[in-house]
Amino acid sequence: MRTAALVTIEEFERMAHGLGPCELVDGEIVAMSPGHFKHSRVTATVAFILETYARRSKHGRALTNEAGVVVSTERHTVRGADAAFISYKRLPAGKECRGFLRQPPELVVEVLGVDDTWPGIEKKVSDYHGFGVDVVWVADPRTLSVRVYPKRGEPYVLHEKDVIAGGKLLPGFQCRVSEFFVD
Repeated sequence: MRTAALVTIEEFERMAHGLGPCELVDGEIVAMSPGHFKHSRVTATVAFILETYARRSKHGRALTNEAGVVVSTERHTVRGADAAFISYKRLPAGKECRGFLRQPPELVVEVLGVDDTWPGIEKKVSDYHGFGVDVVWVADPRTLSVRVYPKRGEPYVLHEKDVIAGGKLLPGFQCRVSEFFVD
């Protein structure tokens, strides 16, 4: 039996800045622990790599810092993406975006934290795909690998010596997986 009142996306958007790390899942605010050092370091590195690509290619923009992504208005669910890339095709250059992102980015990157579970991560991946995100990368600092979840297709794992590429979604993007984990 639920005792807490459910929160709408609009209410969450107004109050989220004072709550600390959290997401809205099925109308309930779910607290998240602050990122540990390794999680924060990998997130910063991935965001830097994506931002460098975005500026060089002039194809879109990178986001980070638990960027709020409204993945379901019906379920009142807002996920916090560790990093993301959205093209100018989906969110044109110069267009002001107030509040949470309501357009699906092409790519979301989640960094596996010490408190994360694979079932929890796979639920987030499912939410992102249901919203229209084309691919989700889950970077695992423990194994120095990235699990790639294409929207259509089977997930697969790339290891530190492998090259991760952006394909048609991020044309010209590629780097070794090990670059995500450089200290």
